[in-house]
Amino acid sequence: MSDVQGAFFSYKEFRQSLHQPPVGARVWKAGELSDFRQRLETSEVDIVALAHEKSIEGCKLTPGMAVSMQWLKPGTVLNGHVHAWWHLFIIQSGSGILNLGDANDVSVSVGDVLLVPAWTRHGFVNTSATEPLAMLNMSNMPQMELLRGSAMA
Repeated sequence: MSDVQGAFFSYKEFRQSLHQPPVGARVWKAGELSDFRQRLETSEVDIVALAHEKSIEGCKLTPGMAVSMQWLKPGTVLNGHVHAWWHLFIIQSGSGILNLGDANDVSVSVGDVLLVPAWTRHGFVNTSATEPLAMLNMSNMPQMELLRGSAMA
């Protein structure tokens, strides 16, 4: 089992990695993810990047794509923002509101899948007083970072 065990890194470390695409199957155990999350600095939004191995270079799960878990504490507002990469969010627990571009706010809850195209303003509000809004977050951030680096070369 140890040869398929995944690893965890902070979102900041993940953003700094974005270099070599790893290969191979991996498994991330919920208890270990929870333990890692408890060690993070206290903030309104927790994001943990999943990695193939215990090195920051392992944070790209497949070429051009990254996966992370994101939690918004009860009552937290993540203000609207835009960027060059897309997101695919899958709500794992809790409930909230998605602010998406010029559209009306959308209520979200467990099992909902949300596609946020690149350059689309988006933000979240956790409407629960007691439960985190937990989301699996997939994006093409590594691909966009590589393209940005290529344009600068």
